[in-house]
Amino acid sequence: MTIRPDTFAYIRDALHRRTAIHLTENKEYLVETRLSMLARRNGHRNVDALVDQLRIPGSSVQWHEVVDAMTTNETSFFRDVTPFDVLRDKVLPALTGNTPTTKKLHVWSAASASGQEAYSIAMLWDELRDQYPGWDLEILATDISHNMLERGRDGSYSELEILRGVSGRRLGRHFHRVGDRWQINQDLKKHVDFQYLNLIHAWPTLPKMDMVFIRNVLVYFDHPTKCNLFAKVRKILKPNGFLFLGGAESALTIDDQFERVFDSGGSCYRLKSEYTT
Repeated sequence: MTIRPDTFAYIRDALHRRTAIHLTENKEYLVETRLSMLARRNGHRNVDALVDQLRIPGSSVQWHEVVDAMTTNETSFFRDVTPFDVLRDKVLPALTGNTPTTKKLHVWSAASASGQEAYSIAMLWDELRDQYPGWDLEILATDISHNMLERGRDGSYSELEILRGVSGRRLGRHFHRVGDRWQINQDLKKHVDFQYLNLIHAWPTLPKMDMVFIRNVLVYFDHPTKCNLFAKVRKILKPNGFLFLGGAESALTIDDQFERVFDSGGSCYRLKSEYTT
């Protein structure tokens, strides 16, 4: 069964307004697949019936449920490896090599899904902190999915999620077993604050960031949305801060104020010196 054209058009247009996610004309199957379970959970026979209900003012179907279902939450611990090597070998030494008045690093993991990226950064910092006495690190992890944020705050992961990126040494150091799942240790969780944030809407007041991770997100946005996002990132990134993107993403065709740094496979960027004053 295929959803009606008007059902697809309504979801496509409303999702773009709310999240800037762009669905092409051939993605009807994606809408049907992603929303079928939500339809059944709300007692509707199919996605068309769900969307008919969604269109009614005061509908019992909540848009945040639709957004949760339609957003892609693919993530893993230490995803792509190279950015974390660059963070360890290049970025942290560069940021701590100065003599700032405060020894605190602020990191933003945007579109953090269920928290694996944020916790990977926290794990790496915990393993290196003896090299940076007196320094502290705070991680803000944000996402548009309330369900993913709750999972991140809980910090509980399946065996499969652990196998995708967590070594035996890190498992023993940073997790403990609870039933058939693995729980992040509390001393690691305290470094990560999970908050709701929609990247395309007005942002709350954020601290100036030493590092911003917006990885594997740009593919879902059109070019004007990407340009607007980068302009907002520039305002909250410290002059000597670093921006991390996904390995298949590039800042160079979006914002000419950024330049690629280090041998990072295109994943690490910094504001050009002429734009840091």
